[in-house]
Amino acid sequence: MEQNDQRNLMLAMLLILGLFTLYNIFVLEPQNRARREQLAQAQNEQIATSPILAPIIEKTRNEVVAEESAAGMRVPVDAPAIDGSILLKGSRIDDVSLKGFYDTIDDKLAQRKENEVHLMAPDNSERAFYAVVNWTGAPGLPDENSVWTQTSTGALTDVNPLLLTWTGAGVTINRQISVDTNYLFTVADTVTNTGSAAIAVTPTAALRQRQLPEHLKPAPQAHAGVIGTYGSQKNQMRKYSDLNKGKGVSEQADKGWIGLTTKYWMAAAVPEQGEPVTMLASVAKANGRTMFQAGYAASPYAVAPGQSISKSTRIFAGAKRVSVLDSYQKSGGIPDFTNAVDWSWLFFITKPFFWLLQTFQGWFGSFGLAILALTVCVKTVFFPLQYKMYQSMSKMRKLQPQVEALKERFGADKARQQQEMMKLYQTEKINPLAGCLPLIPQMFVFYSLYHTLMVTLEMRHTPFFGWIKDMSAPDPTTIFNLFGLIPWNPGAVPLIGSFLMIGVWPILYGATMFALQSMSPPPADPMQRAIMKWIPLLFLILFAGVASGLAIYWVWSNLITLTQQYIIMRQTGVETELDKFLKKTFGKKVDPA
Repeated sequence: MEQNDQRNLMLAMLLILGLFTLYNIFVLEPQNRARREQLAQAQNEQIATSPILAPIIEKTRNEVVAEESAAGMRVPVDAPAIDGSILLKGSRIDDVSLKGFYDTIDDKLAQRKENEVHLMAPDNSERAFYAVVNWTGAPGLPDENSVWTQTSTGALTDVNPLLLTWTGAGVTINRQISVDTNYLFTVADTVTNTGSAAIAVTPTAALRQRQLPEHLKPAPQAHAGVIGTYGSQKNQMRKYSDLNKGKGVSEQADKGWIGLTTKYWMAAAVPEQGEPVTMLASVAKANGRTMFQAGYAASPYAVAPGQSISKSTRIFAGAKRVSVLDSYQKSGGIPDFTNAVDWSWLFFITKPFFWLLQTFQGWFGSFGLAILALTVCVKTVFFPLQYKMYQSMSKMRKLQPQVEALKERFGADKARQQQEMMKLYQTEKINPLAGCLPLIPQMFVFYSLYHTLMVTLEMRHTPFFGWIKDMSAPDPTTIFNLFGLIPWNPGAVPLIGSFLMIGVWPILYGATMFALQSMSPPPADPMQRAIMKWIPLLFLILFAGVASGLAIYWVWSNLITLTQQYIIMRQTGVETELDKFLKKTFGKKVDPA
């Protein structure tokens, strides 16, 4: 590929990316915001004018929990990784906070326990999300609003299970709820037929989640919605928007699990493995509210008079820590549970990348240093390809005067011009594509590493050196307030605030891009040359809002690439633009002799 063609292709891609980004910010996002506001207004009007159902007054999670606790309807939960409470009404797991995870980095630094991530929340709260395990089929069975009786004492802990009982017409259910040291509840039931006739009972489990704006926002880096494994069908996904469109789930399986997930958090229902069940997911709309549902229903079981049947369900409610998911997959027998993390279709690259990151983090004690070490490994593996690419670039650069002469000589005859250029390449034993082909595998690797850093929980609220306290958040500094010296927040400026948050690491990224650009000769066309000069600044602005961990990776990667390219090009006897700049700035080096 001719060098000018490469530049034209790169320039076109960059301009398209820039235009799409601006179109998304100034056109699509306002339209989506207007549609969301119209939908919310329509739902409010529906609630206010409904002749059948009165509007439900939603309260905060804390208000609901406090009222029900005061009424003796809640049992506290205090385990190593989670705390909260269980509601006796429906025996619901509906109040779960994740220890060690906070809403913001400031909450984490201040250890504000009240601002821990609240994954599960009661019904009738502003963000209901809860799990219920139930039995259906026979008269006298409890429903989701039946009040269970606690027969144990004290809070539910990892060493003190919660014992409940329900007695109905001809049926008694004894339930034990236990929780491990991480995020897994086990609900074990024994159903006894105390009547005089046989009954049929069906074990079920369901996760219910209220529709919230954050659940409907686009999540380009990670899946948000229904996820699960249904028998041989692995890594099954349905977005929240798919459920809204009526694309639910109804799959027969004898093993697997199903859950509702966002980028970092998940609740999942796990039936007994080997048990024939129907995995279900849908959306229910009533009273102007939307409730997402995911769970399963097993096959009916016949229970003779005086006989009992015992079944158990596991409910996962926690953070998608890969090490925890892997332990449940290996020792807990939950198939493909690590696929709760959205590894993308390049999972054969992203999973090894994450394993290397965890390994390096164990060695260096820092996720940031692990990113730098992994970048070195990637650059080392691709060095042979890089070497060939830079060699080809160097040879092409040496031939640039002859190529320009051919263009001038056969400017009116493009076909003859291409023929003569190919002869020149054959004579000099140069493959024009040698500088392009190595870029293809590197593009896949770059995307895989980018995706790994964006979707895994381990980078969230993880510090680097200096002012970077959270590598999953953008660089908090900005040049427009002199990096904090001026008491002003440029990010608060309407419309353009996000473009003004240009911190130290984005500036370093732009500088390294400019340095890389200087390694190649400028385009012959004056217009292209002028535009190319602005590309580093364009990238600097567009990527100023990315996670600082990614900015650190890009800067470090550019520095390694810059060093490799400079050494190889100097070895081949090519004077780079950087050499010319240094020579012009500092003068010709004097021979010590």
